Amino acid sequence: MPAPETDKIRVWQINLDELTGFTRHLEAILSADERKRAYAFATPLLQQRFIGGRGVLRLVLGACCDKAPESLEFIYGPYGKPYLAGAETDWKFNMAHSNHIALIAVSRYVEIGVDVEIDRPLTDLAALINLCFSEQERNACLAMTQEQQRTEFYRIWTYKEALLKASGKGLQMDLQELEIARDGTVLRWPTKLQAYSTYRVYPLPLLNVPAALAVGPGLTHWQCEELPLQALENFFTYPINRGSRHV
Repeated sequence: MPAPETDKIRVWQINLDELTGFTRHLEAILSADERKRAYAFATPLLQQRFIGGRGVLRLVLGACCDKAPESLEFIYGPYGKPYLAGAETDWKFNMAHSNHIALIAVSRYVEIGVDVEIDRPLTDLAALINLCFSEQERNACLAMTQEQQRTEFYRIWTYKEALLKASGKGLQMDLQELEIARDGTVLRWPTKLQAYSTYRVYPLPLLNVPAALAVGPGLTHWQCEELPLQALENFFTYPINRGSRHV
């Protein structure tokens, strides 16, 4: 799992439910705070998924920084977005998860955002469209069939969420003021997102679930792939190389 080049982005897809055999090893590289957060979840399944996702995140970032994953430290922005602390701040990352699917995106120097949503029936789709869409988006979507509306909702939602996650501002914005074209161009934005108006959002169709990646200007090369479980087996089988092995 080599680190991305400076002008490229790597995105890894993880099936969190396939990591159960590594839970003990992954938990061992978490911080005390991360372990506390994991066991605050209500069920063993949710605990295992948190441990798996956060542990793999540490492995990926450790490979990028050429450091042992348990040595990494995180700081958090005012809206909860995590960043690497210390000398590793050049590495930017974002993580998203929905049910058993997680995405980890990594770039050098430029903030990025990623989102994924498992498509499922929505009980009050019209209300969500009215709440989250601009007038133009809303009118176009409500003219579609019910099934098309659900597909369009997830497309627009993941586009907006990916951009907001890149900004580090989360859902603190009025989503009706943010409008992103189907080709990923940001058409309209709240004042607080001015710095991200030149970003571009791309769908991640290989995942077969609604997912999107928001990238800064000049970053047009990205690669999305499944996390190879063999990489985890290699890492935990040969701990002597943990400081330098590319997982």
